[in-house]
Amino acid sequence: MSDTRSPAAKTFFDDIAGLRGIAVLLVVLFHAHVPFVTGGFVGVDIFFVISGFLITRLLIREYERTGSLSFKGFYARRARRIIPAAALVIVVSTIGAALTMPLLKVFKQAIDLLAAAAQVANWHFLSQNADYLAGAIDGSLATHFWSLSIEEQLYFVWPLAVFGAAAIASRTALRRHVSMRVAVGVVVGAVTLASLIAAIRITPTDPATAYMATYTRAWQFGVGGLIAVVAPLFALRWKSPRITAAVAILVGWLGFAGIIVAATMIDAHTPYPGTAALLPTMGAALVIVSGQLFPASARAPFAPLRPSAGRVASEPLRPSVGRVASEPLGEEAYRDQSHRPTLTVARLLATPPLTFLGRVSYAWYLWHWPAIVLFETVTGASSWPVLLLVSLVALGIATLSTLFFEEPIINNRELRRNASASISVGVTGVVVGLTVTMIAGILTVQIASRDTVANAALSYQSVFGNERGEMAGPVVPNPFQAYDDRPEPHDCLIPVGESTAGHDCTFGPDHGTPVVVFGDSHADQWSEAIRSIGASHGWRIHQFTKAACPAQNLAPRRGVGDPYNQPECLRWRDGALADIQAVAPRIIFVSSLSTYVPDRDDVEQAWDDTLTALRATGAKIVYIADTPYPGFQIADCMSGAMDNWHKCDFELDGFTRIEPILDEQARGQSTDILTIGVNDLLCDGNLCFPARNKILFYRDDSHLTATAAEVLEPALVRQLDAARFDYGGR
Repeated sequence: MSDTRSPAAKTFFDDIAGLRGIAVLLVVLFHAHVPFVTGGFVGVDIFFVISGFLITRLLIREYERTGSLSFKGFYARRARRIIPAAALVIVVSTIGAALTMPLLKVFKQAIDLLAAAAQVANWHFLSQNADYLAGAIDGSLATHFWSLSIEEQLYFVWPLAVFGAAAIASRTALRRHVSMRVAVGVVVGAVTLASLIAAIRITPTDPATAYMATYTRAWQFGVGGLIAVVAPLFALRWKSPRITAAVAILVGWLGFAGIIVAATMIDAHTPYPGTAALLPTMGAALVIVSGQLFPASARAPFAPLRPSAGRVASEPLRPSVGRVASEPLGEEAYRDQSHRPTLTVARLLATPPLTFLGRVSYAWYLWHWPAIVLFETVTGASSWPVLLLVSLVALGIATLSTLFFEEPIINNRELRRNASASISVGVTGVVVGLTVTMIAGILTVQIASRDTVANAALSYQSVFGNERGEMAGPVVPNPFQAYDDRPEPHDCLIPVGESTAGHDCTFGPDHGTPVVVFGDSHADQWSEAIRSIGASHGWRIHQFTKAACPAQNLAPRRGVGDPYNQPECLRWRDGALADIQAVAPRIIFVSSLSTYVPDRDDVEQAWDDTLTALRATGAKIVYIADTPYPGFQIADCMSGAMDNWHKCDFELDGFTRIEPILDEQARGQSTDILTIGVNDLLCDGNLCFPARNKILFYRDDSHLTATAAEVLEPALVRQLDAARFDYGGR
């Protein structure tokens, strides 16, 4: 919060320190699942605004004093302030994962933490189609680094943008017409507007990208930057201190109320950031403006303006804010004590408890999330009072980290004097973080390579023809290989966020019997098995599958941001049904996840709509019953359960499964549809197993491995044969 290299006055904003405290408190309460703080994640938005204000202010003031910017000095301060503390948390988190988590999960944590050390955590999670608000990365120790990565990326480019604008305005013919601040304001304003438009446009179609991409969050940084640009206006003397006080009170509390409303009314189902992020962002901006209008400092809030060396004469000076090192102001500067407001939000934020939280906010933000994840991993406890207690313990750790690690580095006299040394400290922190996480990843792979089945030639008979037999030892595929053990070609399952397949998904002889495979990823998991069956019967197979897009025509649900509810999914299903009609298939294999929504009436109507469209083709419909849904990463679990696979058992009815076709057939209805399934092979009654006789059934929390589907193919054929199925579709 201070420019330690500057010869000018060093200013500490107590109210902004308190605002940092509010921001980190909201984030912690949200992560601890404290009731009513459903939008606590907006604390990150507040951090962005604060950072934009402080960094832009620092850069502008330096350019005004020197006519240039010391990029080396800027990056040295950032390296000293940010990287060592983050590197410490990354190293400790890696060790914690190694001590508490199964092998494959340690590997995944190492990869996530590696991205955090490289300052690209947000792009790493986006590459995995991970939606923060949907809880897709709740189990990662590096989840919270997405926002820190955005700040680091903006710190890299922001000084270049400010310097470029300032230099054009002060070193070209434009200096006669445009001031340096106006030029910087134009550039920052343009970036802010472009970023805001991008965020609003992308949120409905790709909420994960809108939430974690740097270019959709830069506008919040820019809002803070614009306040810094217009800061001299806050020094203009009003007709009366009373007016200034009244404006400060009104603006400040209005902004604070906006933050509180956002934190309690917004939730994970709110399309975010979109337009919803305007509320906490502008709330934070108003709070900062209030503090600039009427500082929280009890000393001389309306001191006479005095010229300062190096200051551009035409710009009004801002009154002293907070503790000013080189220009102490006496009480004679402010005689009318009756005008000093006691009701400004800045006064609240400048109270010791909040400024203390602001002081340790960075460390608390870093430590609280790994503490929560590791605690849940070890104990399984996730109630909010317990997690809040864990977060308070993390606050204690953060305090120690701040006092005995972070601040000694920040305040080290030699590091403050020597920019090269500060940069070296930052580089060392990055290297240590990268090295530790890479070593952890390499070691886990080496250890996992020992657990490999020597003879991987498995068949239906070897797996299901015997008693359950082995329930310990290596499996095929190895848990580290399971995620990639999926049907080929991968591109025939259209990914989330895309609308067309990246491959020609028609298989078999040109004039073969037209057959369709239709549904989501739970239909795709059977695609190779169906193609194998079709190869013996001359089928021409057309595959229409899209990840997270159910075959059943689920209507959009208000306030739900899940992929199945997105316009791209609705358009794909309508287009696929039209294309299926054009194919004129004789046989249609259809399958879909049975746990999309818990409302039976909605699901029944959705299936009625889809089956009506499929029946209109005149094809024979084969419904493949949905496979058991573990709801947790089986491969992760198995990587730590090679000595006893039963550690990863789960219940078939652990999630609400709704399959109207099966219910109707139990009542003697929908008899024109043939149903087949393999759940009796994967479960014993209500108890389902992750593996059997050397074969791993699941590649993730829901889908069968391609190996398992291949081994289960004979079970499908036997059921088709038992039903005297006509493979010619007649």
